[in-house]
Amino acid sequence: MRTVSDLDRITPLIWNELTILNIPFIRCGVFIMDDVQQLIHTFLSTPDGKAIAAFHLPYDTPGNFTEVITRWHNKQIYVDHWSEAEFISIAEILVKQGAIATKEQYLNTLPGDGFYLHFLPFLQGMLYVGNTTQLGEQEIKLIQSVADAFSTAYARYEDFNKLESAKQQIEKTLVDLKQTQAQLVQSEKMASLGELTAGIAHEIQNPLNFVNNFSEVSNELVDEMNDELDKGDIDEAKAIAEDIKQNLEKINHHGKRADAIVKGMLQHSRTSSGQKELTEINALCDEYLRLSYHGLRAKDKNFNADFKTDFDESIGKTNIIPQDIGRVIFNLINNAFYAVNEKRKLLTNNYQPIIKVKTRNLNHRIEIIVEDNGNGIPQNIVDKIFQPFFTTKPTGQGTGLGLSLSYDIIKAHGGEIKVECKEREGTEFIIVLPA
Repeated sequence: MRTVSDLDRITPLIWNELTILNIPFIRCGVFIMDDVQQLIHTFLSTPDGKAIAAFHLPYDTPGNFTEVITRWHNKQIYVDHWSEAEFISIAEILVKQGAIATKEQYLNTLPGDGFYLHFLPFLQGMLYVGNTTQLGEQEIKLIQSVADAFSTAYARYEDFNKLESAKQQIEKTLVDLKQTQAQLVQSEKMASLGELTAGIAHEIQNPLNFVNNFSEVSNELVDEMNDELDKGDIDEAKAIAEDIKQNLEKINHHGKRADAIVKGMLQHSRTSSGQKELTEINALCDEYLRLSYHGLRAKDKNFNADFKTDFDESIGKTNIIPQDIGRVIFNLINNAFYAVNEKRKLLTNNYQPIIKVKTRNLNHRIEIIVEDNGNGIPQNIVDKIFQPFFTTKPTGQGTGLGLSLSYDIIKAHGGEIKVECKEREGTEFIIVLPA
């Protein structure tokens, strides 16, 4: 209740209440005390009961305001007679603050010899009633009841404003959080893309080597075929042509393999469309397993680990968002390789790091299992691993978002992600998805 729009409701209501109680008065208003800002938020009425101005007086404003503030702090009624000169001073303040256009707008119908102002305290300030004569004790009690009722209404209004302000702040915070979340998700995605790059370079080199080798051999075979044709040995030329055809088929096969790797990388890097597609789960697991392994090998020449697959061929295609599930699989496999590599650094003898990626068809659901024989996860932190920003990796080696985002992705697919581990023996992550 500290704006012009608030004022349009405050002073007319008070005016009506005083009129109903048959209180003799010619002006009324409300002073809301603000000890924090050291301001009096002042609402005044016109002689006919309309709102005239909402203005803000500093506590040290010249005049009798200091006494009004003191009496309010002491919860005392304050009655004073203000002269015409004092009202002119108030009018000048109103003009200076832009609350009214001219002094006459406020001074109009003001008695020439001033009038009595009766200030009645309530929790948040003072309600004042002006009259040409001083009001009696019974009238003061009636006005005090109006002040007390106004105090209750004002407190509720302020509480409502605080709730509205808190709501707006929460909504703004929510928008900020969503924007931050989107940025963090993108950062995590680009981090995993960086990890993929080394593996992709290795994976794509193999088919390119085949393409180059078979191209060179085929080029030599063409020369040999031409020689045989020149000799008139058609049968030998046909045999060579058959070899060339087989080489071209191999070139085509490995070219498609390279194309698939590039498309997979692009799919991983672009924003998820949110559209589910029928996807070969086994192929997806195998792809990311090899990319993870070769990527880690490219980053650390000393890295070495064995990996095995056990895919249930009856699974076939499953309706998923491939970019999202691919990121989950890649993250779990990367974590598994990290775990066994850390254990290998500690146990140089008699330890063979190995991870296994398995799939199972359980009729109405499928399982993807990533298992390692690393050090496992301590029981005291197992419940925390899916929390955002929680990581056991050294600073700079993990965002702490991988498992949290993985958890959200699997939940969005109507599935669940579980972890089973034995400390110092290994960990098994199990993704369960609807079939």
